[in-house]
Amino acid sequence: MEAQDDPRLQKGIDEFNQGLFFECHETLEEIWQEDHGEDRLFYQGIIQIAAGYFKWQQGVPAGALKLWRTGLEKIAPYGPIHLGIAVAPFAEAVKASLQKLEAAQEAGGEPAPLDIPTLCRLS
Repeated sequence: MEAQDDPRLQKGIDEFNQGLFFECHETLEEIWQEDHGEDRLFYQGIIQIAAGYFKWQQGVPAGALKLWRTGLEKIAPYGPIHLGIAVAPFAEAVKASLQKLEAAQEAGGEPAPLDIPTLCRLS
């Protein structure tokens, strides 16, 4: 089975898009633990970004910032589309969350609500 056809990948995407970030992390971690090829860092990056949004939901902004940064670094080499996922717009949306939260931290205030990105599969 091709990596992009793994039903757990679609399940993880759906969980992320529903705001179930912890569940997304758990689902994709199953694939990540099995994958020892070129997609391993991609999965880890998405897992870290999902975990960052989970930390944000929990009110732990420092954890969210750290996880978003490391996750973005990991998915950066994978180009605009990888495993059928539109990586470029997703990464840009995560960067926007990162910048908004960083600005709020620097100002010492509460951040405005974040626009949560979605993971989009291209058909």
